[in-house]
Amino acid sequence: MRFYEFVVEAPLLLTKGFVYGWIRGRGIEDEVVYFSKVLGIERSTLSDALREWFGLENLTHFVVREDIAQDLRAGMERCEERLGLKVKSVRPIKGAYVKFTFSIYNRDLAQRLKKALEKLPAEYIKKHDEKETYIKEAEPTEMYAPLHPYIYQGEYEVEGPFQEIVEFYKEIKEIPQVKEEPLKLIFEED
Repeated sequence: MRFYEFVVEAPLLLTKGFVYGWIRGRGIEDEVVYFSKVLGIERSTLSDALREWFGLENLTHFVVREDIAQDLRAGMERCEERLGLKVKSVRPIKGAYVKFTFSIYNRDLAQRLKKALEKLPAEYIKKHDEKETYIKEAEPTEMYAPLHPYIYQGEYEVEGPFQEIVEFYKEIKEIPQVKEEPLKLIFEED
């Protein structure tokens, strides 16, 4: 399944309201849209981010599935004058990339991360460095102990199809001791 990034000149709340209303009006129940500010997707270009930051433009970035992209765009263009939603660009996405680091001191949390990583095909992992340490002398430990008996730390770079990387990204965001960078989109023209 292919995905497309939309850049719309309109406030986030207006755009979200229109898009979710349009989706529900069509009876679509699946998760078919991902808003950049909500999920944590990096903006397309630095100039887009700077224009938004300084208030020069009010841009909303989001990603939708291919099966609704063309109809959604047509719907937005029909309402451009009435609502002020202006589609600036629509670009096909080839995949996604995320880089993250972690220092986990709890075996259960470490297992959650390991299980998420095991679900990914090996070719999606572009770089990895991990180390697991157990220090028996540090037991028993308290919450604010200077030395933890168990440490699982490392760094990963993962790249693959958009949907699979987004699902993985959402999973690791739920693990408190994982520090993920914003999700980067890889466009077909890149």
